[in-house]
Amino acid sequence: MSDPNTITYQAGAIEHATGTLASASASLEQCKADLTNVNALLASHMGGQYHAAYQEAMLHIEQPLQHLAEVVGMHGQVLNSITADAMALDASLAAG
Repeated sequence: MSDPNTITYQAGAIEHATGTLASASASLEQCKADLTNVNALLASHMGGQYHAAYQEAMLHIEQPLQHLAEVVGMHGQVLNSITADAMALDASLAAG
């Protein structure tokens, strides 16, 4: 039976997961950039009374997407940092 006071982890699996999170974050960033570019292209061909409302609506889409990309990336960085710290602590404890 394992000790309930001991934390066990698989560094390889965590590193793979953080790589996946970094990739997902980059993909979300690219989606946001693509959306911004398409919006700018469409906006350049629009005018009239609804132009400002359209731009505001697009910002309501772009901003959360940007935030999601940042949060996913930050989550991966935190996991990476915690794993690195755990591995350093393990090495330190093993060295005595």
